[in-house]
Amino acid sequence: MKNTTLAISALVTLSAVQGASAAVAVFTNYSVWGSTVTANGQTVAVEDFNSFAPGAAVSLTGSPLPASGITWTATAPTHGLVTNFATLRPDTATEDLVFNFAPGVQGIGGNIYTSVLGETPSFAYIKVTLVDGVSYFGNSDNVENFIGFYSDTASIAKLTIKVFQMTGSTSYATVDNLYFAVPAPGVLALLAAAGLVSGHTRRRA
Repeated sequence: MKNTTLAISALVTLSAVQGASAAVAVFTNYSVWGSTVTANGQTVAVEDFNSFAPGAAVSLTGSPLPASGITWTATAPTHGLVTNFATLRPDTATEDLVFNFAPGVQGIGGNIYTSVLGETPSFAYIKVTLVDGVSYFGNSDNVENFIGFYSDTASIAKLTIKVFQMTGSTSYATVDNLYFAVPAPGVLALLAAAGLVSGHTRRRA
């Protein structure tokens, strides 16, 4: 990503799992999101989906690299998912693409866009929503487009991607890379030594 201008599109509030109030920033620029992550003493882990063979699956589970102790699970409620090496989408255009994170994360983002069968980007509107209702809504028709969130305190446990179809076109919610804010390596090592972080999760279809 070569964008250098500030592109925080909204600052909103949500309720944390514990019931406390937290502020969540919504980003459309990877560089700014990444700078926010590192400014808060964290680092970025990446899931690029390259290790998943092309094909259909009911759900997918994996862990971003470098090893972070975070597990993500992707689903589409009715008809499942399709992977095409570096991309992930629902099998049916009318379905949402849903990610759950265990444990929850403080920051999450990705190259999230609309496409024709996970390949050619297409023009449509997309809504990306966290479990507490915080959302981004807009056009996202380029594989380089970035949509991300960062919470000052709350744990982000779920992200849902929904496409609003344009007349005469069929677009799929598509993700290329998924980025996670995780503890810096030194902090992660201390957590692992204390038994608070699980080992790298084995990927499975």
